[in-house]
Amino acid sequence: MDAVTTPLVRPTFSVCIVVRDRATLLVNAVRSVLDNTFRDFELVIVDDGSQVPVGRVIEEARLTADRRVRVLSQPPTGIAEARNRGLRAAVGRYVTVLDSDDELTPDALARLHELLTTTGRSWVYADYIEITRGATRPIRLPEYASADRMLLGVLTRPRLPFKHSGTTIDRHVLDTIGVYDESFRLFEDVELMLRALRSGVHPCHLDHPIVRFQRHDGNVTRGRLGGLVFWFRLIDMYQPSRVPGVGLGIKALRTLSETGKWFVTRIR
Repeated sequence: MDAVTTPLVRPTFSVCIVVRDRATLLVNAVRSVLDNTFRDFELVIVDDGSQVPVGRVIEEARLTADRRVRVLSQPPTGIAEARNRGLRAAVGRYVTVLDSDDELTPDALARLHELLTTTGRSWVYADYIEITRGATRPIRLPEYASADRMLLGVLTRPRLPFKHSGTTIDRHVLDTIGVYDESFRLFEDVELMLRALRSGVHPCHLDHPIVRFQRHDGNVTRGRLGGLVFWFRLIDMYQPSRVPGVGLGIKALRTLSETGKWFVTRIR
């Protein structure tokens, strides 16, 4: 049975995790959220058809006593649909996305809250720590002077200039621009960012790592070359200029980028 009790008081943050079959990693992710020093949050977990139900995993890890944790279960429908299920259930003022194989740092929500309240901004993306075979390195993301410049960066940079995990969004923004586009099997997070940028939302950069990203085979996007279909669709939808040739140029850059990343994964 789903643990779907709605909080009596609206929390500041709704941390939303979507998961399928990552029990150990999920438990680490959940514990990292519960260990945050800023306590005014709820944690909404959407189980997108795991073979071992997430509710059981959370109970066996003795994490069900915290009433801020809610688990929703559904048949396997896909990442965009599952993310939207979490958004529909979330009641916090801000939504913080966390991938099931990532962890929040203990000061993550406190730093997000400070930045949001001092700047009045409605969308935050943050630096993160990348962990590969036990070795760690901070990933510093670029800042942009305008939404238009960031839109071009998202479309053209080989490495995305934002990480969706840790991204925090004012609920009013999602009410305005809409939620994840469920027609995107891949890059639904990129499409949401591009839609926000096109609508004039200028995300704020938190220049401090608040997410620990565990690099492993399971989080390498498979079928990169097949994913170009979705990238080309994004470029057609959001290219910054309709001048002939601009879209083709961006598609050529993206093709080179994705081909290079595919080649690297093949020789590892």
